[in-house]
Amino acid sequence: VERLFFTMSSVLFLVFTLLTTMGLTYAAVHSYGHRALQEGLLYHFQRMDHRHNYSMYWYWIYLSRGRVAAAAEAAKSATTSLPWMNHIPTIPQICILGFTSLGIAPYDLSMALFLQTFVFVSFNKVMTAQYFTWYLCLLPMCSDRIEWKSKRMVYSLVLLGVAVVGWLVSAFTLEMLGWNTYRYVWMASIFFFVANVNLLVAILNGYRVKTMITPSDGCYLEPGQGWSKLKVS
Repeated sequence: VERLFFTMSSVLFLVFTLLTTMGLTYAAVHSYGHRALQEGLLYHFQRMDHRHNYSMYWYWIYLSRGRVAAAAEAAKSATTSLPWMNHIPTIPQICILGFTSLGIAPYDLSMALFLQTFVFVSFNKVMTAQYFTWYLCLLPMCSDRIEWKSKRMVYSLVLLGVAVVGWLVSAFTLEMLGWNTYRYVWMASIFFFVANVNLLVAILNGYRVKTMITPSDGCYLEPGQGWSKLKVS
């Protein structure tokens, strides 16, 4: 616990992260008003788009928006929000992000940043194509510590490629041809989610820490050991 929260580097990282976030947010709100806060931050907590969405939640969003819109029409109300349901998909996100923050970040910050972004995108209720660049731009910082040539990794990458092609084909029939393939797109989205989780497991299994931890920290990693092989002296 002391290593995770009370070292000078951890405290400085926390302080500067908070100061930077609050400073930039204040500058944006001061310059553009409440609209900057709403569209820059708050909107993404309640965003519920269903079009062009790779997430497995899209079909649930689509059906829920239809029910809410019908209820609003019956009540002659303009509201189409999904209040408490907005936050259900964030529960697994928070759990896994907490694991990467406490279990990996203290030993390999760049790897933790990549994994956190990958997890956030994969488990998010809205996932459009540009979201993939969020974690791909972080990959070069930690790719040298991932075993890319293992059979498990090759299988995982091939599975992900098949999932992407399957989703694009099913989405094309829905968006461009107008076929009634909603459930096929939904099943393709679930398959895509499974492929992402499988790739995440393959990355963690093939992850190798190169940075040695000093004995004064009370733990160490030998070369070639993964994060799960942490030993306590």
